[in-house]
Amino acid sequence: MVGTGTSETIGKDPGRSPLRLQFESFTAALDDAGLDKSAIDGMVTAWGAPRGVDYDEFTVAAGLEIDWVAQLWTHGRWAASTLQQAAMAVTMGLATTVVVINSHVAGLGYARHLAPMRNPLGGVDESLRDGGGPYANWTLHGSSGAAAGAALALQQYMDRYGATSEDLSVIPITQRAFAQDNPLALLHGTPLSITDYFSQPELIGRLRAADICEMVDGSTCLIVTTPERAADLGRPVVNIAGMQGIASGRDNYNFFSRPGMGSGISDSYDYVAPSSFRVFDMAGRSRDDVDGFYTYDPFSAQVWMALERWGYVAAGEAAAYCSENGIGLNSPLPMNTSGGSLAEGHLYGFGHMLEMVRQLRGEAGARQIPGARTLHWGTPWGDALLMTNDRSA
Repeated sequence: MVGTGTSETIGKDPGRSPLRLQFESFTAALDDAGLDKSAIDGMVTAWGAPRGVDYDEFTVAAGLEIDWVAQLWTHGRWAASTLQQAAMAVTMGLATTVVVINSHVAGLGYARHLAPMRNPLGGVDESLRDGGGPYANWTLHGSSGAAAGAALALQQYMDRYGATSEDLSVIPITQRAFAQDNPLALLHGTPLSITDYFSQPELIGRLRAADICEMVDGSTCLIVTTPERAADLGRPVVNIAGMQGIASGRDNYNFFSRPGMGSGISDSYDYVAPSSFRVFDMAGRSRDDVDGFYTYDPFSAQVWMALERWGYVAAGEAAAYCSENGIGLNSPLPMNTSGGSLAEGHLYGFGHMLEMVRQLRGEAGARQIPGARTLHWGTPWGDALLMTNDRSA
């Protein structure tokens, strides 16, 4: 990865079209990499119209001639998958320099006219199914939105392992603290104390406002190229050393849980993380080599689920681990250092990807992880990336 960029603004109501936001992040990434747009021969995106930009609309508007393109499904869970697709395209010779680009407007400002497209019950996408979906959504019972599934999984975890709201508060409070050192963050300038946290009412289940991601309008772009091309650019390089795809099946049906929790149709059992994972085997590294951990965090408890999924702690131990050790820069394993979806803004995982690149280039300022060399993206549903600044990776 040789270039990153964001739209000029990331916020609640910038009043800009997805196309404009996406063009801003694209030109910023080109400038960062020192590339002309003529160098781009591949593109992958996870969002399309109407809340984002379809690939063909963008290539024409940006004046690109593309040899390889891919467009995934309209969900945040595809952030790592888009980078994986770009890396595979470059490795297989389908393209030499690929933009991984995404934009989204959240039904605010410019996209207010899209609001009638939403399900009257409040959900979108899989919530329109007759039943079932990775949010544990069952419209028959009025559970049609993501927060409902997340709240059910959290309550189940608390009941099973004795975790408390005090344990949970560590995550939004720490991520809000990171956001104070991130000028791009939506909640930069709005710190969160434990008093502030508990002054908020529980909105759904045990979730408070600070436990729920901040929806924003914005765009992100990363540029992936060959090692040879990267060397010619003379820019700091971040390598994708290992990767692992999204898992699917009964054990991975509720994205806000992890295997073994018994959420929805999933089985209940004592989860034990595998002794090895493809992402580490591919990279020739282990958990002991990881300097920072990043995970998709639309809701606070996803941090617990991800830590257990990837074996950093045993099942049921994540809440106590975070409370006792923290997740900040002075902890054994710093997490979501940009502020994540809870405080930087819900950029569908792509904000985390940009932050990992910044960290490995030593560009994160006051939130820089000292000596960061290897960073791990891993989600409760099983996809992963291992990024490193080691050129031999």
